[in-house]
Order: sequence, then structure tokens, then C-alpha cells
Amino acid sequence: MNSDVYIFGYQSILAAGSLATSIRLAGSDQQFVPARLRGYVRTWRAVRNFVTNDSKRYVHTGDWRIAERVAFATLQRCSSRTVNGVCWRVASSHLSDLDFREQGYKRIDIGEAISPYSGYELDPSIRCYAYVDPIPDTTSAVVSRAYYNMGRNGAASIAEIVPGFLDDYLSSTLEPDVLADDLAFVFFSSEGHRLWLLEESDSSLVLLHRFAFPQLAPLTLEPAEQLRRVTAGLEWLDARHRAPASNEDKRIPSGLVKELILGAEGADVSDSSYWLCRLLAADAPLTSESQLDKLSRDADFWVRRAARARNLRQ
Repeated sequence: MNSDVYIFGYQSILAAGSLATSIRLAGSDQQFVPARLRGYVRTWRAVRNFVTNDSKRYVHTGDWRIAERVAFATLQRCSSRTVNGVCWRVASSHLSDLDFREQGYKRIDIGEAISPYSGYELDPSIRCYAYVDPIPDTTSAVVSRAYYNMGRNGAASIAEIVPGFLDDYLSSTLEPDVLADDLAFVFFSSEGHRLWLLEESDSSLVLLHRFAFPQLAPLTLEPAEQLRRVTAGLEWLDARHRAPASNEDKRIPSGLVKELILGAEGADVSDSSYWLCRLLAADAPLTSESQLDKLSRDADFWVRRAARARNLRQ
């Protein structure tokens, strides 16, 4: 059996570079195959609560408090409909990385219902998977507008070389209940060390911090994310090459900027109202034992985990 598989992407993976943010693609050309999946429609019923999520969270950019109920795209069965997307060929060894990326979704085999657009081919010997929510939530929840636009903008770009692709996307997509403009996505990479902020419009990234000790059980040693370009306007925040702090980006409150700088200089930020400042302090070399003890009892799960991980290794 072929050691590669196809992944059918129908929302975020339509955006340029999104899948490469998580894995290195199989094959030398790294070309997608536009395809249609029979018997499904695109909906916004994959609802997640990020307060206790191990590895990812959406935050409200005004104050960086954690968003609770946020909805994402999923596929809903509908015998009379067809949903479009793209198939990417990936090495099967990367499936664990993709499963990590798509936490909360179930990977299903869709090979019997998938067909390529005219002029394109899928290798019938390669299995094709899609990620769907196993228990769709029908109650109202917000959708990040930036995430929502990832699919629309990606479909529009694909339509430049695949005529009709955007029209097919729109006709196979139900409208979300509520769109929110004040959300940003933050996540740990699958090796457990790096904390990223994602620019959903183009899949660029800011490295917020690289932890001395892994915050999760590592799945890989070299995550693909570190190869992505830096989000425009936030270069100063990126740990790969921090620029002098001069922040005017609406995603980062001025109070957060000030306390990040203070924490980096060794000040006590264990009482900061911003979980990010407290989280980075839990890993900072200059943080005292008394501060670390306070952080190990913090209200935020990520902060407690970071402080306790450090205590165990001291």
C-alpha cells in the first residue's frame, strides 16, 4: 500500500501555506488537487471551549482574555449536496501531527465519495481522509472573522486557476451565526516547546516564546511552524528576532506590551492581569522561587503547568 495519503481540506487548509504550517508536504511539487465530496455541506458546528484546552486558545484581543465558545468549520451530511475543497498528498508518517492540529475532530476515510475537478487526477491507490466534528453543536457560537475569511480568500485564490471554485465554495457553505472581529489564535507546536500566534489571513506566525521545558508530550522534534514567515506588524514580538518594542497593533493591548517588557527585564509580573505575561514569567530565568510558587497556584491552567514543570526540573 502507498505510504502517502490525501487530506481533504475544506476551510483553513484552503488558505495558502496553512497545511505547511503543520507538516512538510509529500512529493516534490507540493501541488493540491481540487476536488468535490459528495453527500456533505460545510457548516460551523465544531464548537470548542478554550478555557481548559491543553494546547490552543482563542483570545479576545482587547484584553487577551480567553474566549470560551468558538465555532469552526465541519462537514455535515446532506445527501443532496456536494462540498468542494482541495486534496493534499502527505506522508502517512505525518498523520499524528495532523491529528494533533485537528484536536476535537475525527479523521474519516472519504475515498468512495471524493472526485477531482475536470483536468485533475487523484491516485486511486492512495487513501483520502477528511477531519469532521463527531458531535456537531447546534447551539449558537461565534466564528472568528479571520478564520472565516481563510476559506473564502483561499477559495478565491484557487478560483484563479480552477474556474468556478469560489462559486462552488459559496454554494456549499452555510452562513455562520455570528462573526467576531476581536479574536486571535494562540497555540503550542506539537513538540511542546514553542508558543505561536497565528495570522489567519495568510498563515504567518509570531513565535511568542520557546520554553526551556516542553509543555506537552512531544510528538516531533522539529515542527514545521518554525519555517513560516513572521506576521507583519508584530516582528518586535517574535522571539526569533525581537525588534525594539514599538507596538501599535490592535491585537496586542498596550498594557500587555508594557508588562511583557517588564517581565523580560526581570520584574515581578506574577500578579499581571495578562495570562501571557504570567506564563512567560513561569519560564523566565530571573523569576524567583517565591514568584514561581505563586505561579504554580495560578488561576490559568497553562501558567500552573509551566511553573510546575519548571519546579520539577530544578
